Amino acid sequence: MFYLLIYEVDDRKTRGSFQTFLIKPTHMKKLFVVAAAALLLIVPAQAGKKKGGANNAKAQQEAKEKAAKHAENDKKREAVNGLLKEKDKNDDGTLSKDEYMAGEADAAAAGAKWDQFNKNGDRQLSRKEIEEMLGL
Repeated sequence: MFYLLIYEVDDRKTRGSFQTFLIKPTHMKKLFVVAAAALLLIVPAQAGKKKGGANNAKAQQEAKEKAAKHAENDKKREAVNGLLKEKDKNDDGTLSKDEYMAGEADAAAAGAKWDQFNKNGDRQLSRKEIEEMLGL
């Protein structure tokens, strides 16, 4: 015979008492199986809660990285738009060599820089080429 000792708390949770139950060996096997099954359900659920916290932290980190990337892209866009606003006289969204050279103090250096970044040879600096030229 086995004895099971259980601590019970009353409804108001102010006092508790121990209860002793007599368990037959055949019932002990069933009790053990039920307890093992309960543990198999509780342990993964608790692990999921902890994992959820890690996933939440990971999601927050990804959100921060995404926001930083958006801020960086906005900075690039503003820099390109600023240069285009300043130099793009025909408002076509690209810079010709004449538009780029206007107002440059060192025409030879500016021409060499324009030639270096006009990679496709279309005689226009596209937004992508302007980003590369600005180091963005």
